[in-house]
Amino acid sequence: MRRATMAALGGILAVMGSRGLVAQDSQFGIRGLGAPGTFASVRAWSTGGAFTAFDGMSSLTDAALSDITRLTAAATSIDDYRRVNDGTNESSLRSSRFPMLQVAGPVFGKLVVGGGFSTYLYRSYRIEVPGTVVIRGLPENYVDKFGSDGAVTDLRLAAAWSFSPRLVVGGGFHILTGSAKLTANRVFSDSSAYLNAAQTDEESYDGLGVSLSVLATPLPGLRLSGFLRSDNRLRAEVSGFQSAQNDLPTTIGGGVQWTVTPEVKVAGAVTHANWSVSSGSGTAFNTTTWSVGGEFGRGSLPIRLGVRGGQMPFGPGPTAPTQLGVSAGTGFTFSQGRGILDFGIEHLRRSGGGLTENGWILMAGLTVRP
Repeated sequence: MRRATMAALGGILAVMGSRGLVAQDSQFGIRGLGAPGTFASVRAWSTGGAFTAFDGMSSLTDAALSDITRLTAAATSIDDYRRVNDGTNESSLRSSRFPMLQVAGPVFGKLVVGGGFSTYLYRSYRIEVPGTVVIRGLPENYVDKFGSDGAVTDLRLAAAWSFSPRLVVGGGFHILTGSAKLTANRVFSDSSAYLNAAQTDEESYDGLGVSLSVLATPLPGLRLSGFLRSDNRLRAEVSGFQSAQNDLPTTIGGGVQWTVTPEVKVAGAVTHANWSVSSGSGTAFNTTTWSVGGEFGRGSLPIRLGVRGGQMPFGPGPTAPTQLGVSAGTGFTFSQGRGILDFGIEHLRRSGGGLTENGWILMAGLTVRP
């Protein structure tokens, strides 16, 4: 009975899009597997994600771990404030998350090892769907309330080896895990005559992935990054029984970073993922994303600016939803360089299938180097 109820819930979500939206991480994550994470530290995110492929405290590329010269730990916190519109209704949403924690450090010689967790897919939402059912020949109004609270988490163990000052190779092993609390409630308008129905269960996730990356420095101040990641599938279970299984994409990308002077760094990156292999979860699209950004100044209070854009893999329309983000940030060190506080802000707009989402993301990051 539980499996049937949750299967029906999944079917309803697949056809209804974001109608009756109350709260969620992103309206463009309901119909598919969820809204993808960014894998970026606050410093890299503040540059539009352009520095992510070159940042050892981000989890996108394993070769970037080579920049970690001593034991380092970093944590990220974000708060977002959004307004969503489906052409008829508009809602204000807010969420708080801790999407990433990374720890890394040199082991011996030219080997650096790191690991931690980051959010692979956001799976939180709450929606309401009004309806009418005929009971004993009379129409009765009701509201169905469906919710999910959770995420798919990427646990990573990675290493980077410096073959020379100009060439670094990295690799990683990823375990996808996590869970979401699922709720389904039917509330009748005439609650004195009819009992409300409620169903609660927990859905757990598992999957595996591997990643490879290369970081090259062909010229002084010029760095090139190439990366590849392959994830096998995402399996979902409810009460010990498999409720769904979907293929996951292969991701490939590259980036370039140029240190113009010690106080001026600029970078750009492009990433492609074939999310269409996940179409069993609903309509899914291949995505290409890009980012451009820079960091100006060094030490305390540098200025970081960036822009990112591209497609999202899931949405209600016939084409992939698009997103555009503009970000800025800064940071400062304390305790003689043993600690770093980074702050950032991003304005993000997503649109597709007649839906729009505008919002602000506030970021804070703490890095500790004992």
